[in-house]
Amino acid sequence: MLPRHFLLALLLLVLSGSGRVVGQGGGDPRISVNVLSNRVALGEIGQLIIKVVNSDAQVPRTVEAPGLDVIFSGEQSSIKITNGVRSAETNYFYRFRGNSPGTYIIPAFEIRIENEPVMTSPVEITIYERERNEGGLDATKPYFGKLELTKEEFYVNEIVPFTLNAYVRGRGAISDVTQAKLENGSFVIKSFREVRTDGAEVGDVYYSSAVIPSTLFALKPGEYRLGPAEIGVRAVDPELGFGLPLRFRSTTLREMVTNTVNVTVKPLPDNAPTSFTGGVGVFEIAATASTTTVAVGDPISMEFFVSGIGNLRTMGAPEFGIPQTGIWKSYEANKELDDETDSDGFNKGKVKFSRVIIPEAKVDAIPSFLLSYFDPAKAEYVTLRTDPIPLTVTRDQGAESPAAMRFSPAEAESGTSPAADKPTPAFQDILHIRKGTPRWVARADGDSPGPVFYLVQALFLAAFCTVAGFGVARWSKAWRAGRLHRRTHPTYARAVKQLPRPGAPRREFYEAVSLALAQWKREHPRPAPEIVRAVDHLAERCANVLYSGMNEPDSPVSASETAECQAILHKLPRR
Repeated sequence: MLPRHFLLALLLLVLSGSGRVVGQGGGDPRISVNVLSNRVALGEIGQLIIKVVNSDAQVPRTVEAPGLDVIFSGEQSSIKITNGVRSAETNYFYRFRGNSPGTYIIPAFEIRIENEPVMTSPVEITIYERERNEGGLDATKPYFGKLELTKEEFYVNEIVPFTLNAYVRGRGAISDVTQAKLENGSFVIKSFREVRTDGAEVGDVYYSSAVIPSTLFALKPGEYRLGPAEIGVRAVDPELGFGLPLRFRSTTLREMVTNTVNVTVKPLPDNAPTSFTGGVGVFEIAATASTTTVAVGDPISMEFFVSGIGNLRTMGAPEFGIPQTGIWKSYEANKELDDETDSDGFNKGKVKFSRVIIPEAKVDAIPSFLLSYFDPAKAEYVTLRTDPIPLTVTRDQGAESPAAMRFSPAEAESGTSPAADKPTPAFQDILHIRKGTPRWVARADGDSPGPVFYLVQALFLAAFCTVAGFGVARWSKAWRAGRLHRRTHPTYARAVKQLPRPGAPRREFYEAVSLALAQWKREHPRPAPEIVRAVDHLAERCANVLYSGMNEPDSPVSASETAECQAILHKLPRR
């Protein structure tokens, strides 16, 4: 008997050690590991439950399982009394999801019960993919989600509307939508902003639904699996608040995942015209010019309005139909598009492009601009053309050379101007002195002048003050105008001294540089060719900052930029 008792004691000692393995049944404390279902559809969430009776456990937050994502989601405790015996039960919940079809194992992992390590038993899970014709509506579930696309075969950059649908059993069962998420690195998915609530019967059971619409487009061709998406809703708890109005009922957070959808993305044809800028859909175009009367070198702001159903976000600005080198100078366009005016795949959207163009020669019209897009319904490229805009171009007054004095050839050869006429002297500076008897005149009456005299003097004084006032006003106005002209048209040296310092807005700095260059050109009408090239290069840089839509003119100018421009300006010759 002693060997038998010894072996039993040794067995109990081994079981009480640090390597206890618990299967789907157990001793005291009773432990069990279960799953709601061993078969879970691809993208859907399964649930693993660890039940611990009459004890507390410490469980890990995540479990490493190849091919599966296993995350702790919460715990629930309860007390039961059976035949007068009281027992405590705690359930620990894990959520798991598979990323591809197959059979996987949730391996045994360690939990701690009363500070002792215990190993759970492994669980086998099968992840399967639903058939394409298998409906996502399941009346056996209290809630579920569904992903629906308007088409499963489309082109790169083509806008595809889709919806995420959340279903909860019962009328008015959805109080709010808290989360909607669909991610895929090969697609650009528009954020979810709108929710529509509705309801439908599924297998004679009424479900409340929340429809969340959005759009997506693919970045590259290929075969892809979209989903599963995640949806979170606040659902009305049917067991609480019975008979009360909806706003007084208790709600519970329900998180659900949708099905997956396999899609095929086709590439765009290779025969794209040079005017194709990335738009896919059906569009219209209109163009306007800020002015139709300019001088050579003056900027014109062109605005293009493109409207239609399709992808406006990948579309670029229209371009000249024919190259305009030496005739027109064009800068990068600015694009204005927001979510309110974007197309949703069903309704038209509108985008605005702004481009600055400058005539470099005298022309009679702004030429046509071209915009090409791909029409997925016709599977071909379509080119839109704007109408030419009549234009009046005048001479550049600033380019005229200053007026010069001209002399006749005879005067030039003589080298002297014509002689002046010889004046005739007049000897009237010494007059005759009278020596006869003087003739005396009586003194005038010394009476004071009358009121008429003062009235006349007052009238003359008022007239004089009025004329003098008008004269002073005109002089003051002319003086202020001259002062303003000197301020707005300073000399080149003064313009260089007034350049803004580093940290000022780039627009303000380059406007001052452009003003200094213009003044230098007025002061030096015939500079050397190498100086002209340096000045034109700096002027081109100023124009790119001021007119190009690709720069940030309101950002602060750096010290290196100011130093570089000032170095060039200081090297230019001065008067």
